[in-house]
Amino acid sequence: MHQTISRSFDTLDGVFDVAVIGGGITGVCVAREAASRGLRTILVERNDFGSGTSAATTKYIHGGIRYLEQFDVAVVRESLRERRILALGAPHLVEQTRFIMPGWRWSRPPTALIGAGVLAYHGLSFDRNIDTPDALRIPRPRWMSKSELLGAVPWLDPSGLQGGFAYHDTLNVHPERLLLDYAMSAAAAGAVLLNHVEALDFRLVSVADSLEVRGLRVRDRLSGHEHEIVSRVVVNAAGPWIDRALEPLGRSLGVGVDRSKGVHVLTRPLGGGRVRDAVFARARSGKHVIVSPWMGKSFIGPTDTPLAADERDPVVDPDDVELILSTVNSTMSDAEPPLTFDDVELTTVGVRPLIRRGNEDSTYSASRRHELYHHTDAGVLNLWSIGGGKWTTARATAEQMVDALLAHELKGSPTRAFASRRTAAYGAFAWAEDPRPFLTVATNELVAAGLPTRSAELVARLFGAAYTRIVDVVNANPALAEPVSEAGDVGAQVVVAVVDEAARTLSDIVDRRLVVGTIHAPSADTLTHVARIAGELLGWSPDQRLDEVRRELDRRQMLESHWRLRRSVNR
Repeated sequence: MHQTISRSFDTLDGVFDVAVIGGGITGVCVAREAASRGLRTILVERNDFGSGTSAATTKYIHGGIRYLEQFDVAVVRESLRERRILALGAPHLVEQTRFIMPGWRWSRPPTALIGAGVLAYHGLSFDRNIDTPDALRIPRPRWMSKSELLGAVPWLDPSGLQGGFAYHDTLNVHPERLLLDYAMSAAAAGAVLLNHVEALDFRLVSVADSLEVRGLRVRDRLSGHEHEIVSRVVVNAAGPWIDRALEPLGRSLGVGVDRSKGVHVLTRPLGGGRVRDAVFARARSGKHVIVSPWMGKSFIGPTDTPLAADERDPVVDPDDVELILSTVNSTMSDAEPPLTFDDVELTTVGVRPLIRRGNEDSTYSASRRHELYHHTDAGVLNLWSIGGGKWTTARATAEQMVDALLAHELKGSPTRAFASRRTAAYGAFAWAEDPRPFLTVATNELVAAGLPTRSAELVARLFGAAYTRIVDVVNANPALAEPVSEAGDVGAQVVVAVVDEAARTLSDIVDRRLVVGTIHAPSADTLTHVARIAGELLGWSPDQRLDEVRRELDRRQMLESHWRLRRSVNR
């Protein structure tokens, strides 16, 4: 198995059937769906694939149990169906994780109502175990007594604790890699995928009182060169920025977007690292976060706060971190040291694209449904936008989008059959198979090739069946079996990131191809090591390598300063 994302501009000649703006999970899934059905497809992303909201998730493929509080049953049901489909399609990158919803005497909603919600959630997942191997089967929810709950989650406050409801959802172990697997699937089907390419404008022709879209004018942000893409239809999948992608048209298309900022923090492991369950921690204030064990740490969030209309590059503020820490601390036992800013090792921030609701103030209660906007009624032909949606339902959104294209602009186009509901993602050993035996074989072969055991286990999980590519690279240069980071990433991953996966910056590599950038701030030594390997492939001079390292260190320091240094100044 060897697939590449070539990032080539030599393939822009001719007419594409579909041009997609946006390389988050929704845009990538649209490209995969369209190309797999035989449509000539191109996608452009102004930064890196999955570098925005798609990489800043809570790391779960889930039904959204809290959406039941807003009676958004349709979204929950669709999400639970898609949870199963995604898990069966990429079993090497998912795990079933037990969630616990504690109930205290003061809980709002009350414990009994929480239990009713858990049972309703379970009922809506009636097809959860169809075709599912034992490793991915989801058991029935159950009640945990107070003593049993405190045995599993000793950091919880026992005062007034009644017990908790346990149910399961699906951990998206490394969202960045799963998104990349879907991008590789799209490329394998023939899609052209271009990261660091910005859509500047639409190619337009006036037809009577309408504007006919005939493609895009784009700019490679790395070289500065501009290119034209001719396409029969354009799909705007820019997520929270779909309205801004439409601005070059100079007319209102009736697309409203409410943006919500979601922040997560990565901290020392609560409970000393012994806790294996995710905990839905709801404070007396009504605020809640999910505390998840991940990579030996606790991953906690999200916040859900409205984003100002003019805020284009949201950052993590001290108030965001304080909100998360205070919420968790209020649910913790006196025996567990309270979390402080010093315990925070990393933060993430993403922007949710929410369909405009009118005059409501709360983004928390906004629906996570998606909507397809056909702009013909606004006098713009051959243009669609995708509003709303979420990681879990991106495949379903893409399927509906391509169905709509084939019913309208692309009606009559030659296509081929593609069953995305039963097709494995790139890297999956097999559809709907227990990944454990395959991962064991992959790990053993990687160790035999020279990787340390810890690194071999990591690479097997990240690459799945594509681990053989790492073996080939290491066989050609054994030095690339050596770790380049504290996380266990190896040099061969850097080579594959650049050669096969279109990584072009240090951030592309350490944040979304390796795992080191997702578990702590990479050291200068790590960045230097990565830059040396990548620079040989990208043609960086020694001075350019130094500049890349300095730029990446400065970028990370700037992002951290917003919440850590500003807090010390404001105290």
